[in-house]
Amino acid sequence: MADRLAKIFGTEEDKVNCPFYFKIGACRHGDTCTRHHNKPPLSQTMVFSHLYENPPAAIAFSDSLKVPESALVEAVNHFEDFYEEVFMELAKFGEIEEMAVADNIGDHMIGNVYTKFVTEEQAKAAMQGLNGRFYAGRTIMCEYSPVSDFREAKCRQYNDG
Repeated sequence: MADRLAKIFGTEEDKVNCPFYFKIGACRHGDTCTRHHNKPPLSQTMVFSHLYENPPAAIAFSDSLKVPESALVEAVNHFEDFYEEVFMELAKFGEIEEMAVADNIGDHMIGNVYTKFVTEEQAKAAMQGLNGRFYAGRTIMCEYSPVSDFREAKCRQYNDG
């Protein structure tokens, strides 16, 4: 029995734990999800919920609307400036192994920034130093995330359209 439970933990066969939260650190059902969201008490990985604000041109482009080239260049520059600024701020707390900004426009993931530090202690320092601060006029909300492999951290809703 224990072997079977270990094999299905965090998969869609697991009827107790949310596989979406386990895989992507977010769930489109939010608080109404019927499965448990196992939030780690400490992790190398953190998620900064909705930290990045997509410019309107980027959202229009993702919706397959025609967007002027100049607006797309401006959106790319906006993203690169954001990425550099956030990366440099996070690097003050320790070595960053990986950082990803969700390019998914689903409500549960839009603008989420996932950061994996080399050690849990570095992530803890970032949590203590950043949670509740302000960025672009909004309160920074961060929490530890179960995500360990960013390549797999994609919402199927995003992949399927």
